[in-house]
Amino acid sequence: METSRVLEAGDLKGEEAAAEAERPTHLGEVYEAYAAPLYRYLLTLVGSEQDAEDALQEVFLAVARIGLGRIRDLRPYLFQAARCQAIGLRRKRQRRREFEADTSWIDLEACGTEDRALAIDIDRALRSLPPDQREVIALHLSEGYTFREIAALCGTTKDTAFSRYRLGIAKLRDLLKGDAS
Repeated sequence: METSRVLEAGDLKGEEAAAEAERPTHLGEVYEAYAAPLYRYLLTLVGSEQDAEDALQEVFLAVARIGLGRIRDLRPYLFQAARCQAIGLRRKRQRRREFEADTSWIDLEACGTEDRALAIDIDRALRSLPPDQREVIALHLSEGYTFREIAALCGTTKDTAFSRYRLGIAKLRDLLKGDAS
């Protein structure tokens, strides 16, 4: 995990101290606030419900070990920790075998009957994208991250994040047009 996001609570000043007062103070509150978006993000990255659950558990174990008071920017820290867990899982999976995801990161139960076929097509198209493009699209569209935030999270530039998004959306558009014909 990136240690630059871990600071002593006494290092906070002004607005940061006010924001600190409003943020969750117990691990249970943090879990309630962030487990669902982190799980969606992890599922996008790893493609397996079980792997996403395992990675999510590891993220919260890390937070418990470090302590909430030492984490300056909680949301970015959590997403960065989730990303690191996902990368570790991907590396393990590549060493063992190529993994074919068996679950959708789109909630098909929430889709109406008419939308279900489209949701399945979108999910299939998303899976066919390179992982870096799929990651940027998921963070931007599902989680509301800006390209600057995505760049910081992925360790790249804002322009690269935007380029990955633009290329991914273009590929999705082409793939979905092909399904419609």
